[in-house]
Amino acid sequence: MKKTILLISALVVMQQFGYAQCYPDRHSTNFFDGWISCEVAPSPNPIRPASHFIMYDFGKVFKLGQMTIWNSNDPSHLDWGMRDVAIDYSTDGVNWYTAGDFTFPQASGLSTYEGAEGPFLNDIEGRYLLITALNNYGGECYGLSEMRVTGEEVIISDVEDVANLECIDVKIYPNPFAEQMSMVLSPGCSGDLRIVVYNATGQMISSEKANLVNGQEKTIEIGRDLPAGAYSLYLEYDGKAVQRSIVKMNRS
Repeated sequence: MKKTILLISALVVMQQFGYAQCYPDRHSTNFFDGWISCEVAPSPNPIRPASHFIMYDFGKVFKLGQMTIWNSNDPSHLDWGMRDVAIDYSTDGVNWYTAGDFTFPQASGLSTYEGAEGPFLNDIEGRYLLITALNNYGGECYGLSEMRVTGEEVIISDVEDVANLECIDVKIYPNPFAEQMSMVLSPGCSGDLRIVVYNATGQMISSEKANLVNGQEKTIEIGRDLPAGAYSLYLEYDGKAVQRSIVKMNRS
């Protein structure tokens, strides 16, 4: 089931001024009915320089789809509107990925302004969405009236069966996890299972072998020493391998 998220109500980071409003589709011509930034600030994404940005936290992970954009609509400050922007996303607020660079159309300055269709985000999965202004339409400050995106909630089971490893039943839980994740191995064979964890850039973080004995269940704890972020868990046995995405969340 898809649901529309009114992102302006989920705003968690802004640099100067923000105000949530709920016009059906038309938008006010007052600059204070939106977000304004007149000074750069450090970005939540470490690869971005200090900039004018706005970040949203949806509270949980969604597959993000079609965006609608209402740019800065004050007739005296249409040049404040964001023009070229970079959009980044994250599931945990620590590891960031780039959706791409896009252009937001300039607003009309009319009370009948109903926004414009923005980019389609191709069902990227994110809890956090970061919009960084690369430039605007010539003004000293940067503004955005409102933004909307469709989203479908991503449901992650607490216990996941990892299939396709012949003669070994593997369960991992919880995923995401805050402290550590348990991997329960129920082998129907004997031998060594290779367990490798990679970070989001493909760098190997850890590698170990678990000696399995037919009929003897084994539990292995993973991730206690990992920083918050997204990882890949790689399991290999007898020349066959499976891979699963795992996420360590920040402690509340």
